[in-house]
Amino acid sequence: MKRSSLFRIPNYPAWFGADTFLLAGSAVHWIVLSVMAYDLSGSVAVAGWFSTVRGIVSAIAQITGGTFIDRHDHRKLILVQAGVCALLWMLMGILFVFGRLTFAWFAGLCLCSSSIFGFLGGTTNAALIRVVGSKRYAEAESVNQGRDAAVNTAGSPLGAVLFGMSRAFPFFASAVFDALAFACAWFLRLPGTDEDEAQRAAYNASQNRGVLSFWSDMVDGWRWVLASKTIVSAVVVIGIVQFSVFGLHQAVNLSLVERGTDPLLISLSNVGMAAGTILGSIFSTRVCNRIPTGKGVVLVFFGMAAAYLPMVLSASYPVIIVSTCLASFPMPLFNALVSGFVFSKTPVSKQGRTRAAVMTALMFFASFSGAVAGELLPRIGFSGFVLVMVGLALLGAAAAALNPRIRSIPAAPEWEHVEL
Repeated sequence: MKRSSLFRIPNYPAWFGADTFLLAGSAVHWIVLSVMAYDLSGSVAVAGWFSTVRGIVSAIAQITGGTFIDRHDHRKLILVQAGVCALLWMLMGILFVFGRLTFAWFAGLCLCSSSIFGFLGGTTNAALIRVVGSKRYAEAESVNQGRDAAVNTAGSPLGAVLFGMSRAFPFFASAVFDALAFACAWFLRLPGTDEDEAQRAAYNASQNRGVLSFWSDMVDGWRWVLASKTIVSAVVVIGIVQFSVFGLHQAVNLSLVERGTDPLLISLSNVGMAAGTILGSIFSTRVCNRIPTGKGVVLVFFGMAAAYLPMVLSASYPVIIVSTCLASFPMPLFNALVSGFVFSKTPVSKQGRTRAAVMTALMFFASFSGAVAGELLPRIGFSGFVLVMVGLALLGAAAAALNPRIRSIPAAPEWEHVEL
């Protein structure tokens, strides 16, 4: 029987709007940040390290953010995130208009934004399972992947065009999108569960312990994650592959920036990746409930590594677009399978902490990709760097193929019979 549209689920449109506008607020200034960091510092290495520091700050904030998310109302946290980010980007634009945007101000506001993103950025994802339920979570993840690609496809060129008009405009646009996210979240009503009531009772009972209850909850969440050998195994192999993929993306952007490429053309270099992701999302939505999760993940890893090989031979614009398109095609399927399996098996009361633990580990290693790209590109060149990163991706793919805990994960309909 054909399933109804996700948009017929109560509160899903409001959730989708809030999450989409938050993403748009990031997309419209994302490509601009690398250019601004390079212009204000005059160094590719500094621009690369700037990206790394932002990633580390976000990862550190996420460590406690997951616990905070699990202990508080998700709707209110989304409102706080959207409102604060709107104010930060508005301030960034105003400082530029009045000629006061120094590198110190620029870096400080970006790090504040990274802190907010790390601390509260997982709120919309934690709320998603409450809106759609565990049985449609993988489908919702597939839809999100296509949505993300579409927003990024439009957001990066839009940011570059606005940047060409005035360097303040991308930041003002981000402020507007975050304000729209605030408006959507205002109408969001999240359904409660029996587990929520039990969690709330336990939380109220622990209030007399003050801050100790917070740290106790955080440790409990991390202990739960580390006790799952499947999650730990997945984080290790995904971390290896993700580091290589992020490194390749950073190398492409830094290489183009160093050549003096127009910001609009730099943003358009992401079109191949976005196009592949959109097509992959359509494919993923159709097959994510049928393909065996473990075997699908292994095939995705090997396919992505192979897709980047042409960039070893050429750094031309068409080759970059084709390679990123091919490598991005299986990504929605990978995210739907892995995220769907892990978070559909995670208790609602531990969604924030589990996501924080997983994403902190992944973000910590991935955050160094910008610094590694900035340091190695001048030494071994673009082709040499691509070859190193492809080798890492193949290593991660081989590790996944040889790990029975990952390889044996069944298709989505059988997840309920498998222990996490």
